[in-house]
Amino acid sequence: MKNVRVGIIGGTNGMGRWLADLLQSLKCIVCVTGRKTAMTASDAARSCDVVVVSVPITATAGVIAEIGPLMNKKQLLMDLTSLKKEPVALMLASSEAEVVGCHPLFGPLIVDASGHNVVLCRGRGEIWYDWIKNIFVKSGYTLLESTPEQHDRMVAIVQALNHFNTIALGMVIAETGMPMAEIAKYSTPIFRNKMELVKKVLMETPDLFADIISGNPHTQELVSIYERVVRNMRISLEDGNGRQLKNLMELAAKKLF
Repeated sequence: MKNVRVGIIGGTNGMGRWLADLLQSLKCIVCVTGRKTAMTASDAARSCDVVVVSVPITATAGVIAEIGPLMNKKQLLMDLTSLKKEPVALMLASSEAEVVGCHPLFGPLIVDASGHNVVLCRGRGEIWYDWIKNIFVKSGYTLLESTPEQHDRMVAIVQALNHFNTIALGMVIAETGMPMAEIAKYSTPIFRNKMELVKKVLMETPDLFADIISGNPHTQELVSIYERVVRNMRISLEDGNGRQLKNLMELAAKKLF
């Protein structure tokens, strides 16, 4: 397809900006909307062949409800959120357009597509699905095709549980009352790397990570397992020699690897 006109709602920064740069490099006509742009989300829905929703999770439903009814069967409505089941269902329900759920499994600052995965979830239609699929494949990304339900279950582990564990580590260390300057004197390279991640999660975009954790429907189930595992680990320490903890670790290793 030539001269495809793409409107990216929330395309002034973050993953929206990443996609805008990618599509512009492929000669697409890209229009971005944001809080301070002249073009609005509704303008994009009325004038673009493809409209991509790239806003915070908490704002996604409202944007889809606004623009969905403005789009027709010849257009594509797509999102870039880290959850897929609810956004895809909302896009299907609010619009006649073709629908694709998309989740790049990386941040916006990557410079090389190699080794980075993009998830696509079919919603409705084939023409635009094949178009966006080909864009990612030809650009060097590894494409994963998934149902919205399977996607959300997997990212509950990869993102929600992972970030929950990082936040818990930071909170526990904070509760010790030990100054970070003093802790840093005893830090190993691995610990320093972990604390850099803790700092990023707690300070840079806490709202983003809170939304990822709380918005995933599978988080509560995983947190219950997390609590049970920590409780069993604590009980295993009662033997005083680490034998029970070692047994738990060996059992986990067999299940995982």
